[in-house]
Amino acid sequence: MNRQDLKDYRFLKARIDEKLNDYEEQFARVTKVTSSLDGLPKAHNKPNYTVEELIDSSNELVVLLNKDIIKQKEIIEQLDNIENEIYHTILYLRYIHNKTFEEIADKIGYSYYPTCRMHGKALNEFDKLDKKSKKEQDRANEKVLL
Repeated sequence: MNRQDLKDYRFLKARIDEKLNDYEEQFARVTKVTSSLDGLPKAHNKPNYTVEELIDSSNELVVLLNKDIIKQKEIIEQLDNIENEIYHTILYLRYIHNKTFEEIADKIGYSYYPTCRMHGKALNEFDKLDKKSKKEQDRANEKVLL
């Protein structure tokens, strides 16, 4: 995971919430039972189609959510590998909890500008972990090929 993945974490979270809300709305529409008396004949199997569509969309939702959740776990695992606790705290508060730099500075006991500088260093540290993990994966792939 690189720094862009870390920055996109909050959007990933929002996308998951959006998908779940859409599914809940669709579920509510399908399960809502009302009768309308307009005198026109109705298809007897129409609810079955909507239930089938709901099941299909729920299966698609599960696949998409699994991908997003796996990506979130990978980001947090890489973040947890940062050894400097202040860097870890800054990145965690900024990208996982969506805090402002003022809130982060207050939390860690530094002023605003040193916090911003440490944030840049923390992102560089995060990128180093990404490069290190990619090198390890390349080595493992080379061993498999040999």
